[in-house]
Amino acid sequence: MTRQIYWILKASINEGKSDQLQALAKQFRELTEAESRAIGYEWSTNGNMLHIYERYVDSDAALEHTANIGSLLPELVELVTPVEIECYGPTTEGFREAFKDVPMVYFDTFEGFHR
Repeated sequence: MTRQIYWILKASINEGKSDQLQALAKQFRELTEAESRAIGYEWSTNGNMLHIYERYVDSDAALEHTANIGSLLPELVELVTPVEIECYGPTTEGFREAFKDVPMVYFDTFEGFHR
């Protein structure tokens, strides 16, 4: 099995904030793309719903990512209302402690493969 973890943040886009969100998403992507241990990163919308998919080599890489983009989070919270974050993979105790105040639902991977 892999040590990779990934999550999908589900949020609703606050009214009138779509254009600002597009610009902010670009900033998030640029910062994340520079991270060598970020594997996948996509923002998707359907109407006023936003899903952000993020995949990292392990929990430590995910924690490094949150430190890297931390200065942008307050602006994101002004533009969207988080609904749920589903996290998959073998997260560490340190990762779970860092996200203890986030509405994260954890799923343990027990079977699968990656190409």
